[in-house]
Amino acid sequence: MKRIAFILFIACSMTSCATIFCGSKKKVTFISATQEKATLTIDGVKHTNVTFPYTTKIRRGFAQTVVKAEAPPYLTETIIINKDFNVVTFLNLFDILGWGIDAATGAMRKPEFKFYYINFQEKEKNSK
Repeated sequence: MKRIAFILFIACSMTSCATIFCGSKKKVTFISATQEKATLTIDGVKHTNVTFPYTTKIRRGFAQTVVKAEAPPYLTETIIINKDFNVVTFLNLFDILGWGIDAATGAMRKPEFKFYYINFQEKEKNSK
């Protein structure tokens, strides 16, 4: 019985609220007025043949996420996704281990917005 109680105590003390409730990734949606298929490069990972609106998961964490959007008739657009504090982290209260786990998994932060608009600009045509 003591062994089971000890295992339950260890299991409960090694949890963190933001990691459990929110995970290490967050869904965001990219919107654009173009009907062209595009390529999105999110932190170096290419997503090809994208049509808008496009929903994908963005890693949480302390670093900004860089998104490059490319479509053949348009200039390349770059979007910087900043991260905000995830208030679910406060459920850890005084559990220092929980705060540490949330920080290590990145669950302590979340993307600033759920929706991002990509404003494609047409390439200028050379006139001769």
